[in-house]
Amino acid sequence: MSQALRKVKESLISNIEKVFRDNDFPKLPINQNPIQGDLSIICFPGAQVLKKSPEEVANIVSKLVSDIKLVKKVSVVKAFCNIDLDWDSLVTDVFNEVAKEDYGRGFSKNKSILVEHTSANATGPFHMGRARNPIIGDSISRLLKYNGYDVTTEYYVNDTGRQAATVAFGIKKFKGGPSEKQDHKLVECYRQASDALKNSEKVKSQIYQKMELIESGDKEALSEVKNAAEMMLSGMRSSLKRLNAEADFYFHESDLILDGSVNKVISSLKKSDICVEEDGAFYLDLGDKNIAGRNQKFFFTRDNGLSLYTTRDIAYHLNKFERFPKALNILGEDHKLQSTLLNIALDELKSSKPDNLFYSFVNLPGGKMSTRAGRVVYLDDMMERIVTTSFERLKEVEMSPKQKKILAEKIGIGSLRYNILKVQPEKGFTFNIEDALSIQGDSAPFAMYSHARMCSIIKKYGKNIPEMELEADLIGSEIELIRIMAKWPQTIELSSNKLAIHNIPNYIHQLSSQFNNFYRDCKVIGDVNESLRINLVFTVKRILFDALDIMGIEAPERM
Repeated sequence: MSQALRKVKESLISNIEKVFRDNDFPKLPINQNPIQGDLSIICFPGAQVLKKSPEEVANIVSKLVSDIKLVKKVSVVKAFCNIDLDWDSLVTDVFNEVAKEDYGRGFSKNKSILVEHTSANATGPFHMGRARNPIIGDSISRLLKYNGYDVTTEYYVNDTGRQAATVAFGIKKFKGGPSEKQDHKLVECYRQASDALKNSEKVKSQIYQKMELIESGDKEALSEVKNAAEMMLSGMRSSLKRLNAEADFYFHESDLILDGSVNKVISSLKKSDICVEEDGAFYLDLGDKNIAGRNQKFFFTRDNGLSLYTTRDIAYHLNKFERFPKALNILGEDHKLQSTLLNIALDELKSSKPDNLFYSFVNLPGGKMSTRAGRVVYLDDMMERIVTTSFERLKEVEMSPKQKKILAEKIGIGSLRYNILKVQPEKGFTFNIEDALSIQGDSAPFAMYSHARMCSIIKKYGKNIPEMELEADLIGSEIELIRIMAKWPQTIELSSNKLAIHNIPNYIHQLSSQFNNFYRDCKVIGDVNESLRINLVFTVKRILFDALDIMGIEAPERM
């Protein structure tokens, strides 16, 4: 919360506790962020001590605290004594802090973080099932930057192994599809090569030979798979750009083989006390590491001595910690075991370990997406569909077709991101376009429309924003709006510390809803409290703009 409000609350709590002591009353817990009012005294613990019901205790408490300075109103709700502060006395100090341009932004932490997100195999277009990864990763990065961290984002390109060799073979041997977008075009090459791999021993032999060349460090083979991945990525990157979620850098797995990093990992792990050889292959024996079943053998070489994907992942993380002191991975829930095994290996190498944020996959109304069942929906298709639907809903809006097209893009992509981000990452959910584009309730269009309304009020005001002066007593909807604005720094700090990005859209919805209550109840221009109210509009617009920007959503000035 704002520092000014925090100091007031801490002082008031101290005074309440003094009143309790002076009256030989038991100390009771006090909630500084209650659902109702500004403070809430929780009276359950006093019931047993005083041999009274919690409600009776709450009524006694209300009489004890009602005359304390800055207490304007006291109300009892069951076992809770809720306190409203005298906001007419507080508003100037609190608002002077809230109105600062950097309000809510964290001070520089002097800490660098590498956030790895997306990192989908370069085998074809992104599908909706994993759309959460780039959206969460990009927004978490924006949140951490806003809170004062130096953040770099990176996409780890898996361009070695069987899939990468199959892609390279397919691009070389088969004709792509009719699409002009490169990843949609080349995925047909990958499909044909995958079919040939299954059905032709000759093709299988060629691809596996290529894999062995890649893993043994053959420069020509490494160059071939890297170039093939880059061709596929050119289309995939344009999807991320449209989603407003492209990473700062792309790191190729093949480079870890080429520069000898993978061989160094193998050499180091062979020196581990838990390293075991089995038929020429090497593994870490995790029998004492609380790992179940066959995963107790964590292989890091094949029987021919060459590396596995997991070995290269270890090398990549060692590389991360050479460049950054802290790393965060955005991963699907299916990577939990793999991450546990990785951390054990990093422990053996005396390396730092990454933090992980796991997410559940997105479903669509037709059910869980499945490649085999043919229920894959590409992210590109969903973006096009939601933007087209947004455009159709703007038919009655008076603006040029070009302006409508730009606005529809903002609304569509913003709605997709918001709808995904508002759900806790670890919870699964079903994405629905109608819900995402709803102008009512917890949605991007509702928040964006609120921002546009704020812009309209300021434009209509037509003058420089004056110094804030309170000319008349505040009313309830003004006070509640200021209360929510005062929570912005606390929301940022908590969300950043817990990597809880869903708190930001939740805050946006609270802020937008309360602004609309304020707009309903309060005349802004021409009112005796015009100075205060135009300042409220101007400041809440800035906070809402920042909050939407953290989510990668453009805040329109007109809708």
